[in-house]
Amino acid sequence: MKKRKKIILTIVAILLMVIVVLAVAGVAYYKSKIGLLQYNDGTLSQPGTVDESDEDLLAESAAMEEALKGLEEKEVIEAEGEIFGDEDVFNILLIGTDDRTKEFSDNARGDTCMLLSINKKTMAVKLVSFERGMGVPILAGSYQGQYDWLTHTFRYGGADLMMQEIRECFKIDVQHYVRANIYTFMKLVDSVGGVDIELSEAEADYINHPEGTYGEYHIKEMNVADQIQTVTAGINHLNGATAMLYARCRYIDNDWHRVERQRNVIQAAVDQTKNLNVLELNSLLDEVLPLVQTNLTEKEITSLLLLAPNYQGITLDQLTIPAEGTYGSMTGMGGRSMFAVDFNQNVQILRDFVYSEG
Repeated sequence: MKKRKKIILTIVAILLMVIVVLAVAGVAYYKSKIGLLQYNDGTLSQPGTVDESDEDLLAESAAMEEALKGLEEKEVIEAEGEIFGDEDVFNILLIGTDDRTKEFSDNARGDTCMLLSINKKTMAVKLVSFERGMGVPILAGSYQGQYDWLTHTFRYGGADLMMQEIRECFKIDVQHYVRANIYTFMKLVDSVGGVDIELSEAEADYINHPEGTYGEYHIKEMNVADQIQTVTAGINHLNGATAMLYARCRYIDNDWHRVERQRNVIQAAVDQTKNLNVLELNSLLDEVLPLVQTNLTEKEITSLLLLAPNYQGITLDQLTIPAEGTYGSMTGMGGRSMFAVDFNQNVQILRDFVYSEG
């Protein structure tokens, strides 16, 4: 059975590199590059629905049931209190959608959901991965009041609804987003000259022998079989196609390790910016920016631009939500198995991480 591909994106690296290269450019150059971005208010012109008989969905449901084996069935604990924000911290939701073409679809899922927090006072940059299989209450649209996977909320209401889910479930202020897809990811990695990733023996074996896994199908669908490298355990310099295969891997373990691999590629891509000159960065922007969608305004990007010297090669503080020991299992919309989260406990964990001075 074909499995829907899991889109793993280095959106953070895109954003930080945009800021770095524009910091050394003139005003006219700056405006020409910003104009390459796709601007969107975050809404869908036609919210999508879920086909409960879809083979991809059935495969994902089976994988989720396997992941939840051994977890105690629990009730969701809703978050209490008001949405919290800090004028020194700029939050952006990073969304990797599962579009199967270069164009963005109104019927996509938000398979990668991360919070990028930039502290303009301490210059710290923090990155939080949200588990896509969390059960969240649908806050608007045709399915309002039911619980479904976080990833499906993008299909039901676009970036606006996904941001609303994060705001209300975790009581954290986020009004901005950046969206990209798998083409953006591979183009970015290749544009920075590849990334250095340390592979375990199991990861190397998976890349060298993806036969019989969803990775094999994905390689064929993307027509990148001739681009997948032969790798070994230890440090490898990966191109875009191989980094994609690594970053989407959960076959050898689980989805929690998969999101760690996502962040490994993000950090590696950010590290690569130290090796690029202005001409190389210019070429990167020309290729990547047209494949990025956002609701960030020119003024907001400019405000981040002023902090650019602090970003190049920065080390990202990282976290996965929900935290270990704060979730169980539950059944939600369509009989789907999902993580039952203690949102109230995770609110405090997330707030302490994002807004700490460290």
